[in-house]
Amino acid sequence: MSADQKASIRSILEILAQEGIKTGDVAKQIPGISEKPFRNALKEAGYEFRNSGQKGWFFIGEGEEPLDKSIFDYVKSSSPKVHTSFTQSNKIFTNHPPIVHEQFTQDEIHMIKEMLKSWQEVTPTTQTNEPSLYDRVKQLRQSDKTRKTIVIDRVIGKRLDEFCEAERINKSDVFHLALADFLEKYEN
Repeated sequence: MSADQKASIRSILEILAQEGIKTGDVAKQIPGISEKPFRNALKEAGYEFRNSGQKGWFFIGEGEEPLDKSIFDYVKSSSPKVHTSFTQSNKIFTNHPPIVHEQFTQDEIHMIKEMLKSWQEVTPTTQTNEPSLYDRVKQLRQSDKTRKTIVIDRVIGKRLDEFCEAERINKSDVFHLALADFLEKYEN
């Protein structure tokens, strides 16, 4: 249960249409808005909640239904509340300040352009066209094999065990690829 990144009204209504989901549940999932401003924003967008007959949020406004607009287009800026969410899994409180749509200053635009330029310069060196680990393992030829006993650092061995277990690949395949890469790089 989460709204799309834009927090579009369409995604919000789809969530609210689910059985047992309340506005407070959805508001907690969207950083920067609490339940009351969330409900007020839905009303400002032209929606009304009906509790009799077919229950749910229905469009009663004039004109075309604003399904693709963000809920933040209808949030009144008079509410300086900060949304606090509690993450059960890692027990961390996270404060999200309200999202305010303002124009960037010329200095901020210049800084953003500089950051983008530096990222574009770094990106080609970090991106490679190498096949993934799984593709490389699949491409290994099933040729004659030999048993070799190696001695490695205990911490590295433990990391290798955990990695291979998590990725569900054989340690011998990892060694094969690592040694092939090493020999390719350093062999005459």
